[in-house]
Amino acid sequence: MFICMMFFAEEVSVQQEAVHLRNRVIEIIEIENGYTQQAKSKVNDLIISSKRDVIINVSKNGLLEYGDKVIIEVAIYYNRRLPFKPTGDLVKYSVLGEYYNINGY
Repeated sequence: MFICMMFFAEEVSVQQEAVHLRNRVIEIIEIENGYTQQAKSKVNDLIISSKRDVIINVSKNGLLEYGDKVIIEVAIYYNRRLPFKPTGDLVKYSVLGEYYNINGY
């Protein structure tokens, strides 16, 4: 059990990072009232600060109208290394999120 925890602890960390990034992107979209240029620059700062390969896809760009739905996908690519496989595997962790604009501006 302990050996499995040693090998997969970093994978749990990657999964949690994906969830955290998704929540941060949703928060930025809510604050900026959409995926505007300012929001894109804040999201790019999040991607740059990560030490892994991160791809963030947002379904709608620009300001949001009341009731608009935005789908966010955060994908993190991670090189899984196991002791019996020295080359490792490239693994993609993907997390989806939705944001509904309920702010009436």
